[in-house]
Amino acid sequence: MTSDSKANAATTKKQEHCLEFSLQSVLSTLQVRGDDQIPFSRAVLLLRNTGQKEVVGVVPHATVTQEGGPVHDRSEALSRAGNVESIPPGDEVVWDVYDLLLAVADGVASKIHLFGYKAVLNWWYELAVWAEYSLPDIATPEQTPVARWRFRWFAQDPPHNNIDLTIEAVEG
Repeated sequence: MTSDSKANAATTKKQEHCLEFSLQSVLSTLQVRGDDQIPFSRAVLLLRNTGQKEVVGVVPHATVTQEGGPVHDRSEALSRAGNVESIPPGDEVVWDVYDLLLAVADGVASKIHLFGYKAVLNWWYELAVWAEYSLPDIATPEQTPVARWRFRWFAQDPPHNNIDLTIEAVEG
């Protein structure tokens, strides 16, 4: 096999067994007081197996930064919140980013616990995610590229109790 053929085969094989992250806004509700609920757009993080084979030993990683603040590692929260041991072809793992913000009692989570959803309004957050994984027939672990987004929750005018979400991809 020529070196070009080997390179093409390796590229095809690597592309065939890929995990991809995406971040989407999903209309939902949020419980605010007692039984009160408000319309709330959730930031939903998805990790999808776009390949032809099951991936195993998936270890997701995530960091969240609130505008002007320190970086908070949410990797452990990702592992706890979703079954990521293996992902069959075409399947995905889904996480609610708002729940990830609440996962650890640091600055962001503390504010949300004290002030509720209003603590996240009008702040820009940056989310960076990547995952390590293996294929059953390949000994060398692989890693996804780092995916990054900026997002911000804001109250719609009017009514003020509908919370919407803006998501922007961050290059590089």
